[in-house]
Amino acid sequence: MTTDAVGTAVDSIDADRADDATTVIDQREPPKRRSFLWRIGWFFSREGTLVVIAGFIISAGFNWQLLLHPKSADITGVGDPLEDMWQLSWLHHWVLTGGDLWTANYYVPSTNNFAFTDSLLGYLPLSMLFGDGQYDAVLRYNVVYVFAFAVAFVGAYLLTRQLGGRWPAALVAAAAFAYAPTRWTQDAHLNILSIGGIALALFALARGHGFSLRGGMRPERAKPWWALAGWLIALWQVSISFSIGIPFVYILGVVGIVVVIVNLRRRHQLGWHLPVANAVGIVVFLVGTYLLTRPYLKIISLYGFKRGWTEVQTFSAPPQALLTAPDQAWLWRGSYLSMWNNKVFDNSWVLGHGVGEELLFPGLFVTLFAIVGLCYSAWSRKVRIWLFLGTALATVLALGATVGDTHSPFYYLWAYLPGWNSIRTPGRLIIWALLGLALLAAGMVTKLVETWSARRKASGGAVRLRTRLAGLALVVPALAVLLEGSPGQLAGTPPGIPPDLRQLFETNHQPMLILPISDTDNVEDLLWSTYGFPQLANGYASNGTPAYQDMAFSTQTFPDVHSVKVMLRYHVYQVVILRVAAHGTEYEQALNKPLTGLPVTKVVTDDYVLFTVHGPF
Repeated sequence: MTTDAVGTAVDSIDADRADDATTVIDQREPPKRRSFLWRIGWFFSREGTLVVIAGFIISAGFNWQLLLHPKSADITGVGDPLEDMWQLSWLHHWVLTGGDLWTANYYVPSTNNFAFTDSLLGYLPLSMLFGDGQYDAVLRYNVVYVFAFAVAFVGAYLLTRQLGGRWPAALVAAAAFAYAPTRWTQDAHLNILSIGGIALALFALARGHGFSLRGGMRPERAKPWWALAGWLIALWQVSISFSIGIPFVYILGVVGIVVVIVNLRRRHQLGWHLPVANAVGIVVFLVGTYLLTRPYLKIISLYGFKRGWTEVQTFSAPPQALLTAPDQAWLWRGSYLSMWNNKVFDNSWVLGHGVGEELLFPGLFVTLFAIVGLCYSAWSRKVRIWLFLGTALATVLALGATVGDTHSPFYYLWAYLPGWNSIRTPGRLIIWALLGLALLAAGMVTKLVETWSARRKASGGAVRLRTRLAGLALVVPALAVLLEGSPGQLAGTPPGIPPDLRQLFETNHQPMLILPISDTDNVEDLLWSTYGFPQLANGYASNGTPAYQDMAFSTQTFPDVHSVKVMLRYHVYQVVILRVAAHGTEYEQALNKPLTGLPVTKVVTDDYVLFTVHGPF
């Protein structure tokens, strides 16, 4: 195979021209006279294939506990992952049974309630894997979880290669983007972990326009179908998460303006295929994004949901967070970096709202590589300056209100850009700083690779072994970043559904409220509701409806006149109290409370007590 093909990792190092690194995926067909086995070997030796395989192997290795117990373990065992399991299962259920996608089986009697949080709609094809019920829900979630990390790794790798980085540099960028220590602080938020579509979309757009950081835009290398694919991938990313997608939409807005200007100014060089592909892609992206926003705009009008600046202040991380490693990062656990949250942070910040999600440590190694890359790099000085400025801006935005409060850059975006005020956790913008650091580091490693390659060509046979050994050291930066991103947390196990409750869920189609009510209890109820998808008044979201809040407050004294009237008001005629969960809570007294004078009957089983309200007083 020639060096121009860049079909394998070794060939990519030997490429004579620096900008040949942008030919990530060789489009040529193998010789037609080769055997079938040869063609299979050819396919699996291609760089694009190898990086996809590597991406899934690394993700599986880092999440090995999920693979050992795929139907009974998840990354935490409690909280948001259980809601994600229910969401993916709801997509599965909706496809098979029909009905209204956006009115799910929780927060009864509300409508459009599936838009109370990110819908994960982009994962609908994967949601069709497996069946209904808790164990299939856990399995489905674990498959998607591993997939999300793998796509982030592959996307960053391909983007770096397209922009002109060598393969060892692309490995560094991929490891930093997918597995930076700060990424593990979001381990319970599948919607926030799902960033692979960002890198893949940027890769496809750059490839479609024949663009690299080293050669600029080359019309002769433009591939219109890749440009169209870039806009479609971007829409897929937005359909997974608006929490990540809103900033991405605005960045794509800038990209789109540049694309339109370039397509107009260079129309004679580009021909008509690329402008048409971009026009179709942009229209589909804009229309698709608008349609995705409609359910969310509707709940704002129905329920008045909005984020206040106080929430942003609460969830904004201090600058020290950039130097504080989370406990989930195995390499830094127990080190000085991981102890900063106790030694430096204000105690009220640490104890007030969960320090974990706001730890923004990007990784020591990638940061050092990026700093060196500012001075020693394959990128031009202009490119390095832009990457530095973009990384610095993203870092400032990720700190939110702690940099100037209402005079912060984040505040002006929050106050004046539509949709931005739905973001309450600025620290999630750190992914853009990660991308900048990854590309700066990739420039440094690419320079090392090319220096090594030049010396190898100039060396004689006497030093060939030494030169090859030096070449092996070029993967050390990627290994260091991966080591730093290795997780150290233990997986949890979601609680199993009580047998009697499962039977009730599968056979009872009347709206019901499950007690006790709490965030923990509600999210377990959601997961259990994947058996039959009964109509639940319970819910789990950062915004609760007035009806839910009314029922949650009144049922603390259930059954009594007031609580029964509240249930009648919202047409929820059944209340289920889980006997074990109610022990030691205010709901325990309801198990044996007399029903004299109330239009209520009850049925007692081993696992629950079912109260049925039969009508008005």
